[in-house]
Amino acid sequence: MASLFVSADQAPAKVASVTDPAKGPGLRVLITWVVLAAAMIAVNFKLITMMRFGDPDDALRLLQVRDLLAGQSWFDVHQYRVAAPEGVAMHWSRLVDIPIAGMILLLRPLLGTASAEQVTAVLVPLLTLLGAMALLGRLAARWFNDEVVALSGLMMGLSSPVLCQFTPLRIDHHGWQIVLALAALNGLHAKDSRRGGLVIGLSLAALLAISIEGLPLTALFLGICVLRGLRNPASRFDWFAVAAGSLALGSAAIFLGTRGAYDLVTHCDAISPVHLAMLAWVAAGAVVLRLAAPRSLPGQIGALAVIGAGAAAILFGIAPECRRGAFVMLDPLVKRYWYDSVQEGMPFWHTSPPLAAAILAGPLVGIIGTLWLWRGASDPRSRMLWCDHLLLLAGAWLIGLVVARASATALVFAAVPSAALILKGVYRLRSVPILPRIGGYFVVISLLAPGLPVVMTMAAASPLSANANRDGNLEKSVAGVSLGALSISQCRYDVAGRALGRLPAVDIFAPLDIGPDLVVRSHDRVVATGHHRGAAGMHDVITAFMAPAEEAHALIRKRHATLVVVCPDIYEPSVYAARAPRGLMADLLKDQPPQWLQPANIAPGSHIKFWRVVN
Repeated sequence: MASLFVSADQAPAKVASVTDPAKGPGLRVLITWVVLAAAMIAVNFKLITMMRFGDPDDALRLLQVRDLLAGQSWFDVHQYRVAAPEGVAMHWSRLVDIPIAGMILLLRPLLGTASAEQVTAVLVPLLTLLGAMALLGRLAARWFNDEVVALSGLMMGLSSPVLCQFTPLRIDHHGWQIVLALAALNGLHAKDSRRGGLVIGLSLAALLAISIEGLPLTALFLGICVLRGLRNPASRFDWFAVAAGSLALGSAAIFLGTRGAYDLVTHCDAISPVHLAMLAWVAAGAVVLRLAAPRSLPGQIGALAVIGAGAAAILFGIAPECRRGAFVMLDPLVKRYWYDSVQEGMPFWHTSPPLAAAILAGPLVGIIGTLWLWRGASDPRSRMLWCDHLLLLAGAWLIGLVVARASATALVFAAVPSAALILKGVYRLRSVPILPRIGGYFVVISLLAPGLPVVMTMAAASPLSANANRDGNLEKSVAGVSLGALSISQCRYDVAGRALGRLPAVDIFAPLDIGPDLVVRSHDRVVATGHHRGAAGMHDVITAFMAPAEEAHALIRKRHATLVVVCPDIYEPSVYAARAPRGLMADLLKDQPPQWLQPANIAPGSHIKFWRVVN
């Protein structure tokens, strides 16, 4: 095995060649992935057998794919079984549906529909994890030896904000966001501006199509491409021109290919024509800047200011409502009782202490490692690359501090420099006395998993509560990861779904978090789920469960619901009952329903409560 380091004070050395293919970086990545995949399947086996999704988005994603395979238009992403009959226009991209639908179609003739869906829900996130690890390994192999490659992949498995996005049954889009961000990072490390800029632009185009939350990261990548032009005038801003041009063309192609002319109105929560116009303006400005190539720094900065100001004018001039963010349609009630309680969308200090420690400290280790690599770079090009990596990592870290779920991107950006730095420390520990070496290894473990010391401290102080976290988001447990059987509720949606399937389809009035599980397992409809475009239905659900019985009755009749369904041991009902002790939910949890609700033992053994609306 080639040495990791040139010397104690220099940057890590890349392995020039691998003589034994069995010891190559690809095999290291594959072995690490197999270990992680097997461990995740084992830990989540009970959830897998029950098809118990860890997040409502995963259940609704499967329903969207089912509807597509059943004949719903490729360009129509309405969910017609939520807030029927008009339905809810989802903002999700068909890009994420492609691998799920493709694998179901491939496996269905062999396994049947139910088993094909189950296997797909396990394999798709694990294969997405393999893609992320392969991209990370590719980046590590460009600079370092196979040990850094292996440790970089292992760090993904030790980072709960990252790993929870690749857990079996986690089929929504967050894992793909990480993969595409890593693809763009590989493009940034490319030697050639044409190939690197193309990879950056197309990766970011797909990222934005999947989630508009990628806009800050996109601006960060483009800003670094601009910096390369300012730093090297001879390059004539080729990185910026190629990246911005491929981003604009890629975004337009994906929009036409997945949305067509079906939805041309302006949305703040998804790529819309106004965003395409903004990206086209930036691309045109980048091309003009490259062709004109003003030599003076003030001229370059002035041209860039015009490009930036024009982009802002297009977006906020045509869609001024987007200044308030992607969730402008939420009224204060829905924002308070739904959006503000989704911890993954909040700043890191709203999360559990172990998760906050991982979000805060994990990228910091990478920043220190990148600073060391930048300082020890042996040539100007390497020094420039690590400087750019440092800026990108620092920016992604700040984004992750503000939006907790975005922290996974910063953590994977930090993985390679962190692994190199940690291995340097491990090598040095081999030559120190035993007691300091033990202490040093504890520090190494803490650097690998920054949240672990906090977990150990909390575990020693108090035992885990089996029902401490929100059922709809299992990853928000004390450790910040899915704890399988320790944290799931007793409600069996599979049992309830089979029972409901034997009855005529009805409209169900249920808490937001269990709506997706009910519709994906039955043929019934629900008034609302936790998805912001259905804000009107969400408002009625929250209001009714917190209102006195007669007011609630009027709202339920307005929605034509004939069945009220509640899982009593999850977080959401307890919030309604605590905030409105005389409201409908408080009465239902005390088994004191109003006269217009009749208890119905529809699904014995499901631990779910049902009431029929009798008048």
